[in-house]
Amino acid sequence: MVDQFGYHILEEVIKMMMEVFLSEEKAKKQGYDIQKYYSILDDYFISNGVKKLSQGIYKGTVDHFNTFMAAQWDLPKTSWFLKIVDKWYCRYEGDTIEYREDVLEIYYRVKARNVKFFKN
Repeated sequence: MVDQFGYHILEEVIKMMMEVFLSEEKAKKQGYDIQKYYSILDDYFISNGVKKLSQGIYKGTVDHFNTFMAAQWDLPKTSWFLKIVDKWYCRYEGDTIEYREDVLEIYYRVKARNVKFFKN
């Protein structure tokens, strides 16, 4: 289907997911209450209309793209996230496993590339 401007209209809503698994062991070493940080994640996603499926697992649609991107951009900037995150995945193009991307690996790969880029 095409709209009046010639753009294709999605007939199916694209589903997105973010999975954030915090490490109990890392949290204890930092003196953090892991549930406090899961609550921070819950508050952020739920207040932006994203559905919580279970602890650390959130599901939205293409309408929540900015919410997912902001989380991906802002979470590493917090004082706590990188200290206690164990695994972090996102699915931007669907909610099935083949769309799962390792956000933590991507973060560190881009960070390393930027260090090399800005050194020159």
